[in-house]
Amino acid sequence: MLKVLEPQAFEVELQSDDVPLLVAFLKRNERFRGQYSALDEASVRFGARLRCFLYDTDYLDMELNRFQVKGTPTFLLFSDGREVDRLIGESDRETLEDFIRDALDRK
Repeated sequence: MLKVLEPQAFEVELQSDDVPLLVAFLKRNERFRGQYSALDEASVRFGARLRCFLYDTDYLDMELNRFQVKGTPTFLLFSDGREVDRLIGESDRETLEDFIRDALDRK
């Protein structure tokens, strides 16, 4: 089960581990379930190599500007306290896992 990340916990999670952090910005719309499922599967597949979070949808509209997210879904990958890559747009399981694999291989 994915954890929901609230704004006040973001900095703590960002600095809390040497493992990269993937944060999904998803709006609760007709695509939410599929995107959530792809993220949940990636979380299980990459296990100890990656921490995956869903950004709390209650705060989403307020935080999009902070992270320079122009639309959802958007997936941000952080490593060593900074953003290293992003995937913009709807993604199936395979696309999301390829994105993660490529980013982890570059780390």
